[in-house]
Amino acid sequence: MQKGFPPVTLLILNYNGKRFLKECLDSVLKTDYPNFEVVVIDNASTDGSVEFIEKNYPQVRIIKNNRNYGFAVAYNLAIKTVKNEYLVLLNNDVIVEPDWLKKLISYISNGKVAAVNPKMLFADDRKRINAAGGNCDIYGVGWNRGNGEIDNGQYDKVEEVFYVNGAALLTKKSVWKDVGAFDERFFLYGEDLDWCWRARLKGYKILYVPDSKIYHHWRASGGAMIYFLERHSLATLLKNYELKTLIKIMPRYLALKFLKTIWLLKNGKEKIEKMAVLYSLKWNLINLNKTWNKRVLIQSSRKISDKEIKKQMFNGSFELFLALGKIKHPIFESLSANG
Repeated sequence: MQKGFPPVTLLILNYNGKRFLKECLDSVLKTDYPNFEVVVIDNASTDGSVEFIEKNYPQVRIIKNNRNYGFAVAYNLAIKTVKNEYLVLLNNDVIVEPDWLKKLISYISNGKVAAVNPKMLFADDRKRINAAGGNCDIYGVGWNRGNGEIDNGQYDKVEEVFYVNGAALLTKKSVWKDVGAFDERFFLYGEDLDWCWRARLKGYKILYVPDSKIYHHWRASGGAMIYFLERHSLATLLKNYELKTLIKIMPRYLALKFLKTIWLLKNGKEKIEKMAVLYSLKWNLINLNKTWNKRVLIQSSRKISDKEIKKQMFNGSFELFLALGKIKHPIFESLSANG
């Protein structure tokens, strides 16, 4: 092992993403780092992804799942097989700069840091930011910081953020064991925010490192995304907040969700989009016992109070600010277009 460059395992999750794999793997395998392995986790793709990798990238190890486990379960299973201390969760639709990993690794070596994130730019418009770390409001709604903004250096400082985007997340296996795995009920979306929140409760920091750059074929959403985000953000609140905070925040949370439901019923395109909030409330009621059991474990081991946690959060409703036109975001613009 070269000093300062420990072995790293790069875990790339794939489900019917053959169209992205060449660009992704070509860039990843050109990473200027002395000691890394690449593992593709395939969630039972039917588009020839596995055959394509086997034919063209024999140096890449493939984990072949027998079904589509989604994001959380697939990564949880794969991480159990990783022997290296340092690991990266990476989307199959990203392109990396050669020095991206070297620029990140020194920051995760700090024992107080749970995860680090590079600057993510849009693959088809590399002057625009996709994510400069992640923000979260007090109602559990997360968003990519700087999403859609022209990159004029406004996010060029290494700094603490509330969470890091799971499209490119560097962490350590020892931290993963301490914080716990992804919530396996989170099939898609929100698992990265929940995990980082739990890491914060343990006293860890989450860092954004802008000198490291990757490019993301980001796709704005559909109704299923809204549903998953709704149900997982509520579950995250129920697990991670102190009881006194939940009691205080829930009346306002429900009022905001009532307003959002009215908006979605009027502007939503698909049924799952129109009913996203109601479906998410139903799911959380059905799963309340499981959520509460997870909550008991999380709260029993927390080291940081909500007062400290909320210092890194947006003290208001991100969605309300969007609706009032005080801020803009590509997700909201795409939803408006659907209407």
